[in-house]
Amino acid sequence: MISKNFLKTLSGLGFCFIASLLSSTNKVSANACPTNPSSSYFNSNPSCYITPDAYKITVYEMGLCTSDPLGTTTVAENGDVTTDYAINESSCSATFINENGVTLDLAGGAAQTLTGGTNLRPPTGSYGHAYIKIKNVFGLKGSYTLGGTTYYSKGVLQSGVENGVSDTDESNYEEWEEKLVDFDKGSSCEPVESNRLMAASETFSTGVTGTMKALLASESGGTYTGTTQANCGDSTRIFGVFSPTNDVVISEQTQGLEVSFTITDRGVSVFGGNNPYVVEFGSGPFTPRFQTF
Repeated sequence: MISKNFLKTLSGLGFCFIASLLSSTNKVSANACPTNPSSSYFNSNPSCYITPDAYKITVYEMGLCTSDPLGTTTVAENGDVTTDYAINESSCSATFINENGVTLDLAGGAAQTLTGGTNLRPPTGSYGHAYIKIKNVFGLKGSYTLGGTTYYSKGVLQSGVENGVSDTDESNYEEWEEKLVDFDKGSSCEPVESNRLMAASETFSTGVTGTMKALLASESGGTYTGTTQANCGDSTRIFGVFSPTNDVVISEQTQGLEVSFTITDRGVSVFGGNNPYVVEFGSGPFTPRFQTF
């Protein structure tokens, strides 16, 4: 007997599925921000993560695969990512589809349900890869205290794109949208075409282990196409894959598939700002996991 809603989502728990997938105008280090450090903290420290007050993503599809759909996106020993921009979904089975997308706010830890789409049961089998298709635009809001002064996020247009900057006046505290077009530069494209990062990857060797990959993409008629360096700025989607050490197993007894997310100490990145801003804000990763029941 298969449950009516085979796929449900809860925010508040999770493991790394597309951790470090999202970027900012600075490269992000995978560490939580310290509590109220000195005002000079970012003079000698890299960016860090905070828990946001708003973290909105738009999900179009989730599912499981027996082969890596980003198999031709590879990582060298030095960490450099090489991609031919190919996405091969031939071994994948969707568990949720909403062509119009469903927007979730992962902040606050409240239970949520992926609605307005189709919940699907994947065939019985062992799946070594999980994928997610999301919009490359994120609704973000966060604050951080530095040297006893709290800096609140707000959005401003810089060179034609909206970026997260800071204000000490809480009345100006607001959500902003970040459109990710380059995994290095965030909302803008690296001027040198050959240096643009259209794909990202990270391997996790502690906790829940496995490898994350992500590719900026565009969608047409339901088909996802990886964004090339030459077409930087044209992306409308992100295709993310997590390959856990232990497969997800769907048996005849499996009644459902739960997806849990967390943004605690990771959803928004904070880094030293450019004058006149003391700090600036960018997107950080969310981390979901699939669990059968």
